[in-house]
Amino acid sequence: MLKVAIAGVVAAGLGIGLLWPESKAESSSTGTMHELVLTRASDGHYYADAEVNGAPVRFLIDTGTTTIALSQDDAKNAGIEVAPIEYELIGEGASGMVRGKHVTLDKIALNGVEQDGAKAAVVEGTSTSLLGAQFLDTMDEIVIRKGEMTLRKRG
Repeated sequence: MLKVAIAGVVAAGLGIGLLWPESKAESSSTGTMHELVLTRASDGHYYADAEVNGAPVRFLIDTGTTTIALSQDDAKNAGIEVAPIEYELIGEGASGMVRGKHVTLDKIALNGVEQDGAKAAVVEGTSTSLLGAQFLDTMDEIVIRKGEMTLRKRG
C-alpha cells in the first residue's frame, strides 16, 4: 500500500501547489524530534518550504528523484549563478533528457533538519525545484497516509 502511495507521488507531473505545510517539533529524552506534516495539494503533490544557502525555496517532494533539483530562478535566489552555456546532459526524466549543471549547496535546511555540502543540480527549463533522495534519505521516517506526508528526523 505504501509503495502504491509513493508511486502515485512519483508518477504525477510537475506542478506548483498553494499548500503551506504545517510543521511541528517535539522534544524527547533522546533529543529533538523534527516532524513536518505536509497535506497533499490540490494537484496531488506534496510541497515543502526549505532554505537553500539561506534563501527560501518551495520544493515539490519527489521520492523518485535522486538529487535535489533547483530551478534556475531558485538557484539564482540562493546565490548560485549558472550560465546556460554551462549546461550539459545530466540525466533522463519523464519527458526525456535533462540538461543542467551539477552544483554543491552550502546548506539546505527543512524544519530544523540541515545538510551541508549537499549535491544538487540546477535544471534548465523547469519552474519547480524538486527535493529528492539526496535530502530525503537523511530522514528517519517518511509516512504517506490519507493525504498527508509526514517527515521525521531525530536529532
